[in-house]
Amino acid sequence: MESKSLLRLARDHWAIILVCVVLGVLAGQAFITVAPREYSSSADVFVTVTGGTSTGDIAQSANFSQQQARNFSAIATREVVLQPVINELSLDTTVSSLRDQVSTSVALNTSVITITAVDLSPKRSAAIANSVATYLAQVVPALTPRVDGETPIRLEVIEAAKAPAHPSSPNVPLALLMGLLGGLVLASAVVLLRGVVDARVRTKDQVIEITGVPVIGSVSFDRRLARNPIALTSDPHSVRSEQYRQLRANMRFLQPGEMHKVFVVTSSTPGEGKSTTAANVAVALAASGLRVCLVEADLRRPTLADILDLPESAGLTSALTGEIPLDDALIPWGEDGLRVLPAGPVPPNPSELLESSGTTSMFQRLREQFDILVIDSPPLNPVADAAVLARTLGGAILVVAERITRVRDLRRGIDRLAAVGVPIDGAVLSMSRSRDAARYEYEYSSDRSSARSTHRRSKSTSTTTPTAESRRVNRNDEVKDSEAIDPRSATAPNTSEVSPPSVSSDETDAVGDSASSGELIFEPVRASSRDGESEQR
Repeated sequence: MESKSLLRLARDHWAIILVCVVLGVLAGQAFITVAPREYSSSADVFVTVTGGTSTGDIAQSANFSQQQARNFSAIATREVVLQPVINELSLDTTVSSLRDQVSTSVALNTSVITITAVDLSPKRSAAIANSVATYLAQVVPALTPRVDGETPIRLEVIEAAKAPAHPSSPNVPLALLMGLLGGLVLASAVVLLRGVVDARVRTKDQVIEITGVPVIGSVSFDRRLARNPIALTSDPHSVRSEQYRQLRANMRFLQPGEMHKVFVVTSSTPGEGKSTTAANVAVALAASGLRVCLVEADLRRPTLADILDLPESAGLTSALTGEIPLDDALIPWGEDGLRVLPAGPVPPNPSELLESSGTTSMFQRLREQFDILVIDSPPLNPVADAAVLARTLGGAILVVAERITRVRDLRRGIDRLAAVGVPIDGAVLSMSRSRDAARYEYEYSSDRSSARSTHRRSKSTSTTTPTAESRRVNRNDEVKDSEAIDPRSATAPNTSEVSPPSVSSDETDAVGDSASSGELIFEPVRASSRDGESEQR
């Protein structure tokens, strides 16, 4: 994996990493709590070689003692030394067990043997170390050859062991560090496993990287979606409504040169919000004055009737079978001239019905009759209906649900479209929980009287000649009060003092649609100061 992908995995799974690290530290703390307290004591023994009268003899003796110190250190853990220690201290143990408690070491280029004893009792550990040092000093001369009836090697205890005040084991910092490292290793394994097996789309950049097409819209997650699926009618001034208007503005740039555009809205798997997106986009396009028809081509699991609150009636399948004329199957919805063609009765052969020549001719007729045709198609991976429709009628709009769509499912759906040569016009990120969507909120107020009264008070308190700024405010107020002016043709007021985020002409047109009644005042408010003072233009 690339470093960017690893960083994204770490950022997306920070909660798992934090939990694993905490568990590792807690495991280290648990080990510290249950592990027995052990104490270690050390005694030092110095090895010397007697004899020699010259400087050369002394140097040779020093080198010989350093060489023999390592050999003598091995004797300290043998039975010849340990058994007398057991007898002297009356230890309830064996030579093999005591050997595990005693260790020796020799510092480099020295003749000092360090004997360390570990025991559960601090006093007993010191006694064992001192006793081993004493018996080692007695045993070694007896094992070495004699010169002129005397042994030239002597061992002397130069530092006796003392009872330690604190345990040497468990090592608290080391145990916590090992627990932390273990937690990081566990978190890395879990995150990498999820990244390979269960990777999900989480960001807009990830959608662009996988699909290779721009994200033309992002729709926030809303818990009230089940009760109010159509945002532009239930709450026209909400963030989701503005996001659908932005999506509408971006869709106008798709399929350039086409007088009658067709958008096949699909997704890789069910449950990603394609039907809700198709319905809201159709409503937003119809609100801009275009002739729009919303067709439900998902003949297996039709949901538009529930989303748009339509009665069960004839629809696409009824018109295809000749039960009713096509014009009679179109249902008007809303006040903007939107026409909806529901799925109708579920047929036993939906794939064959959608691939028939009658379906193709019907869609061509609808394409010529309306400016924009929005088709809610089935998901790509379960069935091939969406790929067939997109190949016959035009490009596809791919809906991707944040934190729901799996990367492998999205790649499989893209491969299905590429296999039949269908271009993807753009992608829509649905159910987004990104904070960018809430960075700016648009607050509308229908109470013009409060704004008008504030303006009157400021005008009445002024005794000087009106400035250019006040005249500009008056002209803006007159534009707001005029209900006969088309908001798309009205001149935008001068906003040099407070500049909102730049928007395109289509996005300005989308805002104008929402304010076509002339009763609304547009107030951009930063999300970080929702409860504070707002800047009113």
